[in-house]
Amino acid sequence: MRLRIAMLIAALSGWISKTLLRKSGKTIPGKVLLQLYPKALQALSNNRTVLLVSGTNGKTSTTKALTKAVSSKGPTVSNSTGSNLDRGAATTLMSHSKFVVLEVDELHLTKVASETKPKVVLLLNLSRDQLHRMHEVKRVADRWHQLAATLPETTFVGDVDDPFVAYALSAATNKIGISFGGKKHKDGAVCPACGKYMKWNKNNYKCSCGLTNTNPDQEYENGSAAYRNSVLANVAGSVIGTKPIAINEAELERSVVKDYKGVIAKLRLTKNPASWEEALRSVSSQDVVLIVNARQVDGIDTSWLWDISFETLRNRRVIVTGERALDIAYRLHVQGIKSEQSESFEKAISKFTPGSSVDVLAAYTAYFGLVGA
Repeated sequence: MRLRIAMLIAALSGWISKTLLRKSGKTIPGKVLLQLYPKALQALSNNRTVLLVSGTNGKTSTTKALTKAVSSKGPTVSNSTGSNLDRGAATTLMSHSKFVVLEVDELHLTKVASETKPKVVLLLNLSRDQLHRMHEVKRVADRWHQLAATLPETTFVGDVDDPFVAYALSAATNKIGISFGGKKHKDGAVCPACGKYMKWNKNNYKCSCGLTNTNPDQEYENGSAAYRNSVLANVAGSVIGTKPIAINEAELERSVVKDYKGVIAKLRLTKNPASWEEALRSVSSQDVVLIVNARQVDGIDTSWLWDISFETLRNRRVIVTGERALDIAYRLHVQGIKSEQSESFEKAISKFTPGSSVDVLAAYTAYFGLVGA
């Protein structure tokens, strides 16, 4: 009865937020629910099949892909809005369904998984992101490793080409380690398991302690990050018996094409070194706009800009804007790449003639400000 009353109050708070205060109303129900009933995650996940997705990059799009696969098994709910803290999980769990697919923030995965007892946890990757909050990658990897050891009934699925994911999976009773033939990792010099230097052979690693990506449970051909995540989503779904589904890789790239008075702009979300490098490889236009902000969700420390090579932008027209336009302009200057600064995105895009095609790489807050989501 107490839980039901708490849910009614939480639902009312969401309605007030959305209807009267004109806000999204997406997170307040869960926040209120957890205040009134702290064990709501545990109570609402009982007798339901829960699948969790976490990682530095690709959480939202991969969760949507996994939700699509799981939905073939029966009624499924998911935090498709990207509200990935415990309150977002609580809001989602308030909706009735047999299956639940949740995107979960890396630092909140331990709490959400411990209380929901998921059937599957999908670990995508770990790299430097929001250093003011996450600190170094090893901090998150240690939490994941400890979590995996405490959930013997859960199947952990992960990309072991990332040594930090492989380290987390090594503690799991049930795991499916997946390799795509290897991939370099900027923080992969030292083994996260034992602290020794790892031996790298091109894109593959081995450590004397046994940590490696050369003996995966499943192996697939190499491809883009979107391709990798689509495969991982299908493997995670297969644990509960879903059949593989075709997934449009473009949908997993978090990109939108918009027309600005005849200027065709491909807007792509870029939020940390890994996603910037993936996006930079996809740049095809001679005209490029880079937008860098440093708000809380962007990461207020922009030192990560120095972890990225912008070589692919050489000999292109590059305009930089955003709250930290000077930071990115100086970073490009040091690498010998010319750029122009603009006061706003609107002024930047107006510098191109109608008919132009422009690649726009935008920080988290800038991207969602432009796409209206």
